Amino acid sequence: MDQSTVALKAEVKEYQLSKIDNNVILFILLVSKRDGQQWTLEKRYSEFDDLNTNLKKVFTNLPPLPGKTLFKLKEHVDIEKRRVGLDYYIKELLKRPDVFNSEQMKQFLQLEKHAQEQVVNPPKMLGEITGFIHGLRDFYIERSQNVIFVLSSDMNVASRFDAYLTNMKMPWEKEAPPTLLAVGCLECWVKTNDENEFKYERMWNKTYPSQAICLYWDAVTSTLIVGLDEGKLNLLKVPQESQFIRYDEQADIKAHQGRVMGVFYDSINSHIHSVSEDKKYKVLDFQRQITVAEIQPSQHGLTGLAADKDNRRIFVSDRGGYVHVFEITSATMGPSLAVSVASQTLSPIRGIFFDPVKNYLFTAGFDQGEIGIFEVGKSGREKFTKQTASLKGKLQMREIVWSPSRGECLVGNKDGTVTVWSGKKAAPIFVIKAHNTDITKLQWYEDKHMLVTSGKEKSLKFWQLPKEWRDKKIEQQEEQEYEQMKKQENIKISIESTKKKEFDSDEDDLKGWHKM
Repeated sequence: MDQSTVALKAEVKEYQLSKIDNNVILFILLVSKRDGQQWTLEKRYSEFDDLNTNLKKVFTNLPPLPGKTLFKLKEHVDIEKRRVGLDYYIKELLKRPDVFNSEQMKQFLQLEKHAQEQVVNPPKMLGEITGFIHGLRDFYIERSQNVIFVLSSDMNVASRFDAYLTNMKMPWEKEAPPTLLAVGCLECWVKTNDENEFKYERMWNKTYPSQAICLYWDAVTSTLIVGLDEGKLNLLKVPQESQFIRYDEQADIKAHQGRVMGVFYDSINSHIHSVSEDKKYKVLDFQRQITVAEIQPSQHGLTGLAADKDNRRIFVSDRGGYVHVFEITSATMGPSLAVSVASQTLSPIRGIFFDPVKNYLFTAGFDQGEIGIFEVGKSGREKFTKQTASLKGKLQMREIVWSPSRGECLVGNKDGTVTVWSGKKAAPIFVIKAHNTDITKLQWYEDKHMLVTSGKEKSLKFWQLPKEWRDKKIEQQEEQEYEQMKKQENIKISIESTKKKEFDSDEDDLKGWHKM
């Protein structure tokens, strides 16, 4: 991004010795607005270093900061070299809206004092729920019933191994022993009568001998399905009329040979759809105890599942970077594959989200950090699905959701941050340090502009995003100024191009004159 696209410019113009202490070198930072207003800041190298350290806690791919030296710089050539490096560093930072909008940059540039109109309204944490048995893997909040279903799993490899040995069924045992050490757990939390909107208490929990990976809740039939690490599907009925104080076991099905990565319950046909790392997409009729369909859409392990219930469509992602679009046309024949679409980077897809409002599918690539945007189109035209955009996000992205009204994409990352992307600008505009460990699930509420996040450190957090990041009038004015500036630049380029053509034409005429 060119620095002309940002609202402020900054440059480290010079350096000077401190008037208080001649041993201290101060770098003079000149910050300028588009309207010509300026202010200067005196910064020591250590202040730049502190800024860089704090930014690294939240952001990746930062520009290089001039390195520290063993001894204090004294020679002009060395200090000047550092000044040039700091100048490049600050200019590159200002090209990134997400960094520019951060609290760290706001304080470093003293924006509240000199450019209040550039300060964004930051998200606020409204509440937090803790006390879960293990680190969180998945959750679903049913707002109308004030209930939260949470999947938690033991994230420690050593303790998981001990638990597997303890829970193991021996050859002489006719039935599997009860779960002695829980590796996975399903928890039901219900809102209390407390005035605090985010105060919940645990009603019950169900333990599993393997990690609990994913869940799906169908409110119409009060059906809850849990996908497990060992390839099993656990189906429960949780009666809403009993205020969720109990659950009834319905089925425990060995559906896959690998970890279950996504589940969906088709209540119309009473079918369970599931995908697994074993490369299989299965559809099960649990009432008749039969497999309706078993499909292997690719040679790669399957990583996620999203459903379009209204239009009877299923979207499946895999480790090869493909999205497979299925149509549910028959209750007896199972889903049919309409099309398989490759993402641009062909890297493993970790997160998948479908927007039924815009008919767009969003994917989050883990290895390459690709945000893929696919245009699905209306029902019946699934075979024309295509990727319309590819954005470069953080490496190791895990979750993704989309807000149609805001035109923003929210991505959960392995480092515990949530990056907010502007669809209009095709750029990250804010980063929330939501958790200290991997983001495992995001749930977005369009009507409240509220985001719920979970992390492996046993916490669930509620975030209020501002309805407007900045004053709309100021943003519109800046956009108009920028468009006018770009228009003038284009005119200048066009004039220079015309002059060059005329000059080239004259040269050609002169070169060939003797042939006439």
